[in-house]
Amino acid sequence: MAQPSMKPLSDVDAAAMNDRDIAKLRDAGALALLPAGAIEQHGPHLPIDTDMTCGRAVALAAARLMHDHPCIVFPSFAYGFSPHHLSRPGTISMPLDIFLKQIRAAVDCLVRSGFSRVAVINSHGGNAAPLRSVISEMVTEGCPVTTISYWDPSREVWEKLLTGGLKAVGHACEFETALQLATRDEALAAKIAERARDLPPRLVQPYVAKGAKDNFAPSGAVAPPIFLSDDCGYYGDPAAATVELGHALLQVTADALAEFLHWFASAPLVTRRD
Repeated sequence: MAQPSMKPLSDVDAAAMNDRDIAKLRDAGALALLPAGAIEQHGPHLPIDTDMTCGRAVALAAARLMHDHPCIVFPSFAYGFSPHHLSRPGTISMPLDIFLKQIRAAVDCLVRSGFSRVAVINSHGGNAAPLRSVISEMVTEGCPVTTISYWDPSREVWEKLLTGGLKAVGHACEFETALQLATRDEALAAKIAERARDLPPRLVQPYVAKGAKDNFAPSGAVAPPIFLSDDCGYYGDPAAATVELGHALLQVTADALAEFLHWFASAPLVTRRD
């Protein structure tokens, strides 16, 4: 799926459709995509809706590549599970139980309205574990749903494209900054580039107090990186980001996500426990 479709966004974006348009796609067996992002601080250089807009951009690009199967992208689920960012203004985090109930309710609405498959496209690291738990529960109840973080299928490809000190998706990092440069309007992209230009690499997560030994990550233990009010607010190397990298990341993440979604759309599923 390396060649992009000429399919316009209006053909895959539910936000631009009326209920009749949506019904036609549903009746054609369309795969429903529900992006799940977050509204949270993203350092001194990125907007608070970075996760939401990155996930939506990749989901729409992937949907346009679904040549052999119809696909529809519903409006993004904006508010995620972000308690570890609440020390900084602009973060809006849902309590865990409310986040899980809202995801469950949204997926249930799509299934009840006739969609035979639903994929929740995650774009925030803090959502990943909660989404896995609620989706696993729903599958055992017979719901044809999955969840996937948009960056995961293409990890081996985009890791080789990064040039900064962190070869991973961090927070307001090279990866996210580059995607923002490629997907925002010209004025905002210029502001982001200016703000990120001289930021030093931050290559240690704030799991523990500054200067202390971090044994959480090496041991595989669970600990959220707490971004306190005096923290720089990012993890990674945002100054290494370029708009050219952003376009490349958008292409490879959309390609790989579309390949997975194409498989999921027609794969024989086991969706209910005995």
